[in-house]
Amino acid sequence: MKLFKDTKKLVLLGVLSALGSIFMLIEIPYPPVPFLKFDISDLPVLLTAQALGLWPAIFVSVIKSLISLMVRGMNSPMGIGLITAAISSIALAYLYVSIKKYVSGTKWYEKVIRFVGIIFTYSVFMTICNYVFITPIYLGGLWFTDVADWVTLEAFIPNLTFSFFNLSFTIPNFGYGATIAFIYMPFNSLKGFFILSIYEAISSRLLPELKKILKNS
Repeated sequence: MKLFKDTKKLVLLGVLSALGSIFMLIEIPYPPVPFLKFDISDLPVLLTAQALGLWPAIFVSVIKSLISLMVRGMNSPMGIGLITAAISSIALAYLYVSIKKYVSGTKWYEKVIRFVGIIFTYSVFMTICNYVFITPIYLGGLWFTDVADWVTLEAFIPNLTFSFFNLSFTIPNFGYGATIAFIYMPFNSLKGFFILSIYEAISSRLLPELKKILKNS
């Protein structure tokens, strides 16, 4: 509560939330499934988590999604796209802060262990969320039981036959559970690696500046 009584810190949260909502507009399609997109809106959330703590990071996650809702509208059933963005940001921030408590070194192998731990856990968590309720809502249901009987890989990738030079191969038309794992495990892993790589590159410069602002508040 002290945080929200500090005007300078509250303004900083507003700026980071606005920055996150702007970053949500910059999207890169995931080639195998183009409706899935990468963005860098988790970066301000990670900065907030390290500079101010997890609750302010949750605040930034929610506000950036609400700003995006006001700007772009509800472009998915029940706003599940924005809900997913908030869940993704909170999960990544929580895992980063939690795992870094135990693996906080700067040596290359410590960074690798931290990266692998965060990315694997994040990917598994988000894949489970997609299995249980995110994908079902996106497809018009509410729960995995509403779609598990009819959703297969072909619902995501219509043409399962691919040609490479003179060779062609066909991906098996998996059932619901295998489809979710096949689609989302690689996507979430790549997204986690992409975000963490950028964050590690910029945080050493930005965090000290944020801490200076907070120290003078």
